[in-house]
Amino acid sequence: MDLVQQIKTKGAKAQEKPSLPLVLQIIPGQAKTGVYCKFEAGTWEGENIASLVNAALKREYSIEDREVLAKIKEQVNDGGKLLYQGKDIDTNGLSAYLVKEKTDSGQEYFYSELKAIKAQEGGGYCGYY
Repeated sequence: MDLVQQIKTKGAKAQEKPSLPLVLQIIPGQAKTGVYCKFEAGTWEGENIASLVNAALKREYSIEDREVLAKIKEQVNDGGKLLYQGKDIDTNGLSAYLVKEKTDSGQEYFYSELKAIKAQEGGGYCGYY
């Protein structure tokens, strides 16, 4: 295969898999909602989940969202962690944390929901002997 055919083949493969926007939601503790952060298509590919969370936490938010953001930072900074579907996030590929969804108008996007959970204090064994 010559160089021109290789370039055309790579271009065709890239077009087969279109880039989609990413919506990242970070929820503090046991709250029902958190802050949403949208990454435009093409701006988040190649990043890991930790760098996207850091970018999301550094963005400017409304006054209401700043209160939620403060709770998230408090949870994480006090020895807490981020969870995806009840499990620790790690350095696995970003695709492990993404779900493809559609808007009402049919536009596709990726969605990821993370929970910021602080380690519980105390918590000794409480059971029957």
